[in-house]
Amino acid sequence: MNQNKEAPIVVIGAGIAGLAAASELQKAGKKVIVLEARDRLGGRIFSQKVGQHVYDLGASWIHGIENNPIWSIVQHNQIETTVFNYNEAIYYHENGQRFSSKEQNIFEQSLDYLFTQFKTINPTEHYSHALAALETWLHAAAFQEFMHSQLQLNPTEQLKLKKILFDFFKLLAEDPCASDLTDLSAEFWKNEGFFAGDEVVFPQGYVQVVETLSQDITILTNQVVQSIDSTQELIQVFTEKGECFLASQIVIAVPLGVLKKQHIQFIPDLPTQKKQAIQKIGYGVFNKLFVHFDHAFWQSKQEKFNNNINLHNGQRWLNFLDMSQVYQRPTLLFLFGGKSATWMEDLSYQEIWQQIEPSLKLIFDDIPQPSQMLKTEWSKDCFAEGSFSYQAIGQTNDDIEILKQPIFDRIFFAGEHLAQFGAGTVHGAYTSGLDAVKLML
Repeated sequence: MNQNKEAPIVVIGAGIAGLAAASELQKAGKKVIVLEARDRLGGRIFSQKVGQHVYDLGASWIHGIENNPIWSIVQHNQIETTVFNYNEAIYYHENGQRFSSKEQNIFEQSLDYLFTQFKTINPTEHYSHALAALETWLHAAAFQEFMHSQLQLNPTEQLKLKKILFDFFKLLAEDPCASDLTDLSAEFWKNEGFFAGDEVVFPQGYVQVVETLSQDITILTNQVVQSIDSTQELIQVFTEKGECFLASQIVIAVPLGVLKKQHIQFIPDLPTQKKQAIQKIGYGVFNKLFVHFDHAFWQSKQEKFNNNINLHNGQRWLNFLDMSQVYQRPTLLFLFGGKSATWMEDLSYQEIWQQIEPSLKLIFDDIPQPSQMLKTEWSKDCFAEGSFSYQAIGQTNDDIEILKQPIFDRIFFAGEHLAQFGAGTVHGAYTSGLDAVKLML
């Protein structure tokens, strides 16, 4: 038993969940070693410097600063942030005309109506997926009455509104859910996990939070864990290099995609319920495309500065953010989730631009060629196998609880996919690391 007490707790994964767990364990006086497969820390927090600028290729935002634990870390360490709220959006029709105040009011009232349906969905109602629920509500008599009585729309206007709403919810499935409506549970919006208050970004990179959390922790990089043998008194963690680390307990803080692809072999195998939960919890792909220009051609069309621009090209919505104030150079950030995210990974920059430019030409004149482009490819990252979790069809909170439960008080689990509040966020991942430690101690 003395040998067991002397062995460290091994945390697998130096993303925010793993670092939160390691930091908390170390505060509690435990000996901790973190094994990280990459040559860098942070996992899906990835700040890359290109020239004079730092780009967050993974997580970018603190989603609401009120009572957010990540904001507390930022304040305590005086890390520079910039407010970047995107709740005030502008919308354009395919003819290049911006929504009038009346049109925007009607559109946003309708969105609120449908959001309420998703947030208050009756458990007795059963929909095969979010798309089925949306189609039901769009064509229900109650929504028809809402459009007729409250919005005072004629039948032609009602059809047009339903089309743009339908397409907009397809966009929402991509961002913020990294999925598609046919893969999402109809209850996907019920567990939306953002805090109140301003949203902020990091001009010098989110990695500063990672650097703060990782101080004074023993972290070994380039350690790709292949198998975990818990049949002996001490757990054996074997790596690709042929090394074996002995542990009294371990925290598995790798992305859900890594568990889904079974990159780590467990000896004995994981319990059937856990394996089922791993497969049931949704996990999607979300990618970014940063595009720089010599001048901000889009700003001349704005009556006032808005950083969240949405264009309906008749088939789908294209969403892009004006990041010029963050980078002090004309910059647009295009966001892609679900099938569109994997689509862009296989295209060259020129091919992507050829797909985007025609939509922009519906609104803007004299669009210059980009001076620089930068994209992410998270589904091709073997240490992530995607971006973040979402609520899949058939998934319940019980699946998350099953996966969270330790195995014989020896193997513990952490990660954004285990957050009941804030799945898919940094604060959700951070909290899951703290939760794992609470279970352990």
